[in-house]
Amino acid sequence: MKPPRELTPVEEEFVTTLVSALPPVIARKEASRYLGGVIASQTLSNADSAGEGPAVAYRVGRAVTYRTEALVRWIVSRYGVIRIESIKTL
Repeated sequence: MKPPRELTPVEEEFVTTLVSALPPVIARKEASRYLGGVIASQTLSNADSAGEGPAVAYRVGRAVTYRTEALVRWIVSRYGVIRIESIKTL
């Protein structure tokens, strides 16, 4: 597993904003719902199987859960975040 890259100031702002609005722990099967469809549970499962998933995960019974900040940081470092100044730039 390669070390996570350093996040940009915009990405750090995104992480802080998102983490403050979410519960402290998110179950893998609920990640897509809590994160607005940004990541699928199967993507997380595949990354975990390859040893490349979020750094902090827990098994609770049969469910896999992630510390929210670790999950969001993993997504941002893997896919990146860019602030859109104008909807016209899409």
